[in-house]
Amino acid sequence: MSYKSILDKIANELQVTLEQSGGIEIPTEDFGWVNKRYVGDNYRLAHIERYSDKNLEVLHFTCFPNPTFQHPIFGFDIITTDKKPLAAFMDWSPVDNITNIKSGYKYEKEYPLPDWAKLIFSPSPLAIVPNDSEMNTLSHDVTQNFEIYLHILNNSKEALDRVDYIVAAQNRYCENQQKNQRTYNVLKAKLGEERAKYFINNILFPKLNK
Repeated sequence: MSYKSILDKIANELQVTLEQSGGIEIPTEDFGWVNKRYVGDNYRLAHIERYSDKNLEVLHFTCFPNPTFQHPIFGFDIITTDKKPLAAFMDWSPVDNITNIKSGYKYEKEYPLPDWAKLIFSPSPLAIVPNDSEMNTLSHDVTQNFEIYLHILNNSKEALDRVDYIVAAQNRYCENQQKNQRTYNVLKAKLGEERAKYFINNILFPKLNK
């Protein structure tokens, strides 16, 4: 199976999980590649970004809980060329508590986190360079993790007294993600400076109003 097919499969499985759990797709303007965004009873935004061209395959996924829930932000990214995987990341990034990721697999090659990620990721994120034999394992790992994450989120009580703290923590996560220069440079080459900043700040990592 090609890397493109594997990323398409993961994206489709995440989409099915969102829709089967009651997620509602919201309108998203066309930037030239696949961007699907959902809202749910307990999350303010889930975003599936699937970018594909002859040189690069990217799948980006995030799920932000409502600000009344103190649970982590779920994030997954995988980047490949047509010849090899470059990197994959998965994390339950803490907001008002720390919940370590539920990966039961041991991958061979770790990927060093950039400094900005160390400020917002959990103490044990998945950051790897997957090999070919690990790609299907990673696919299962991601979808299983997200199903567990949604189950926890959907069976939790609201923390109404912690909203201000949660909003600040989610915004801190977004602010640090917005500093990812690699993401910005790729988007700038495709969209131009103004549209790239708009995409990062409003589609990928939208902050909450305080």
